[in-house]
Amino acid sequence: MKSKHIHQRVESLYNDLTHSEQKIANLVLERPEDVMKMTASELAKESQTSPASVIRFCKSINIPSFPELKIALSAERQWDVPKEYSDILPNEKISDVKAKLLGNAYQSMQETIQLVSEDVLDDAVQMISSAPFVYVYGIGSSYLVAENIAQKWNRIGKVCICIADVHLLIASLTSAVPGSIFIGISNSGETSEVLEINHIAREHGIKTIGISKFGMNTLSKQVDLSIQTVKSKEAELRSAATSSLMSQFILIDLLFHVYVLKDYDENMENIRESRTLVDEYKRRTSKK
Repeated sequence: MKSKHIHQRVESLYNDLTHSEQKIANLVLERPEDVMKMTASELAKESQTSPASVIRFCKSINIPSFPELKIALSAERQWDVPKEYSDILPNEKISDVKAKLLGNAYQSMQETIQLVSEDVLDDAVQMISSAPFVYVYGIGSSYLVAENIAQKWNRIGKVCICIADVHLLIASLTSAVPGSIFIGISNSGETSEVLEINHIAREHGIKTIGISKFGMNTLSKQVDLSIQTVKSKEAELRSAATSSLMSQFILIDLLFHVYVLKDYDENMENIRESRTLVDEYKRRTSKK
């Protein structure tokens, strides 16, 4: 049985690995049960690399050490995981479409939850908590994620500004209150508009957070804090775009809940108050 989560992570990053790391990756993909029984030296010998290459490989796939890689491989053998990302085929039954979309979404969300570290979440919460204003931006489907962030944090009293018009956003950033932060969202990490806004924010002394897919990309290298989701496979009918969006949404949900827990009573009171105000607004407007 192959370990699906590690398998998917290694496979998605395979082309970014060095030649030596790819040789190690081949063994992890093809013989995970054997790898679990090896030491780092034995894996190095079997893959005709070096123990140092094994360590570098682990870090390249965001696993802290070789023992932890073996633990992950062992644990995932027991999981009932949906099949790997799959695209819709001609003359597909509706029941099969349902299963594939659910499987893709589940896969991407579960891998993202596994991927993001508690330290990164804590750092993000601290940055957001201490900022008087939060600016957030993305284009295309990433704008939906930006709106989601603004909607959630505004409900608990954190002023979160999401502006679709780039010119208005730039004007706001150039006069931002000291201590404000900017959150840029780009699944690829290469969206030119997001990179340019991030650059402008940094030029004006604004701390930045980037949300992108796993791996080294321009956005992750240019922000103060990088938060990453799983790197989904691209597919002809863009099912991967759907999966990446699900990954981003689950990441934002996770970050929001961790944020709420830091000051649970006050945040929950703000949520209740905002809900009450909305309900009152609906009652008043429905009578007109």
